Amino acid sequence: MLSVSSVQRGLNDSVNGSWSKSLTGLAGALKSAGGSLGEVLMPRTCPCCAVPVAYGAGSPLCEACLPQLRSALAKVERVHVLQPLSSGDCATGGDAPEVRAASRYEGIMPRALLALKNAGRTDLLPLLGEGLARSVYELLRAHRVELQSVPGSSISSVGTSAAPVEVLLIPAPSSAQSVRRRGYAPANLLVQEAARQLNKRLPASVRVRAVDVIGYVPRGRRGSGASLSSRVGAFLLSASETKNEQKSLGAVGRAERMHGALRVMEPALCAGRVSVICDDVVTTGATASEMVRVLQESGSRVLGVCAVAAVPKKAQT
Repeated sequence: MLSVSSVQRGLNDSVNGSWSKSLTGLAGALKSAGGSLGEVLMPRTCPCCAVPVAYGAGSPLCEACLPQLRSALAKVERVHVLQPLSSGDCATGGDAPEVRAASRYEGIMPRALLALKNAGRTDLLPLLGEGLARSVYELLRAHRVELQSVPGSSISSVGTSAAPVEVLLIPAPSSAQSVRRRGYAPANLLVQEAARQLNKRLPASVRVRAVDVIGYVPRGRRGSGASLSSRVGAFLLSASETKNEQKSLGAVGRAERMHGALRVMEPALCAGRVSVICDDVVTTGATASEMVRVLQESGSRVLGVCAVAAVPKKAQT
């Protein structure tokens, strides 16, 4: 005769066994359905069209957007920016910096870059960083003769133990406010990714290194000891920073706004070194021109400017 306790224990065993089987079945279903509970609760979507994308997929983009982005980044073009450097401020005698971009800022490109910058989609870095790496690669190839003249270059010292030429990749600065809002600096992350990819592709005679050395001049020091145009530009920058007016300014307004607004935080690191300025998007070239100016004042040899994308001239008003 079974006791009450043994009957109760048998019922409990039966119930517990059923729960165990149910939980095991649920876990198996989730695993077979897509891999993880996170994929069920927080599905990943394409950053360009919001179509669901499986976590196990090799790309964050959907099957329709991936070939579009790859095609957009396939051809590096030389871009003629609108704003030349001031002949009184720069050793280049007023020439606009040479700019190379992997794409035009149109079609799928704005969606991809804005997803990286404003939606936290850092999973786009390998693809967009590859575009920036291509731009830098083409610039270095165009200046290979100039790189041979760098003192101690192993390019010009074949068969010797000379060190390889190191080119500094310098990202355009982000304001402290935008870094706090995003949690990262997009141009900085892109440059790090591009440097990683380039050092796998470049010959051993050339190395690149990501160096974040450009920053904004503190508001209280902008324009001190500078020309009238620099002080006016610094005033415009201070007045517009709080209103985020950069996007609404035209080419001349951007140039005036940026003049005297940037500084090299570690000049000794750049003196006598070859550098390339890098950014996600080049619009008028005002930021790039100011970066060239301050880097050259620090003694750096600036080869040019590279970007993932450039805004077509017709779109610059």
